[in-house]
Amino acid sequence: MLLQALKQMPLIAILRGLRQDDAVAVSGLLLDCGFTILEVPLNSPGALDSIAAIRCHHGDRLVLGAGTVLTPRDVDDVLEAGGELIISPNCSPDVIRQTKARGMVSIPGCYTPTDCFSARRPAPIC
Repeated sequence: MLLQALKQMPLIAILRGLRQDDAVAVSGLLLDCGFTILEVPLNSPGALDSIAAIRCHHGDRLVLGAGTVLTPRDVDDVLEAGGELIISPNCSPDVIRQTKARGMVSIPGCYTPTDCFSARRPAPIC
């Protein structure tokens, strides 16, 4: 679904600082403007509640996820809130493994060749 959405609109709307009270209205406006991929950073106030509200209101009309995902527990929390996309500012093999194990899409931050290789081949799940 992510690749299909990127073909329609090759941008991800980052809703940094989004307040939960504004989540449904802002996401609706973005959908009306053609954005089909939305990211709510976990360091925004009430991020998980915003994700849950957006998913509840808009259903499967969009690809929804979280940014600033730092731990495997964050991955679980995003999935429980209705997210399917995990965006991290760093390359954490633990986050990538958990994301893949949960059937979600992982987009880690990679800055060095070592990061790129770590993201591509995280240690197997044991």
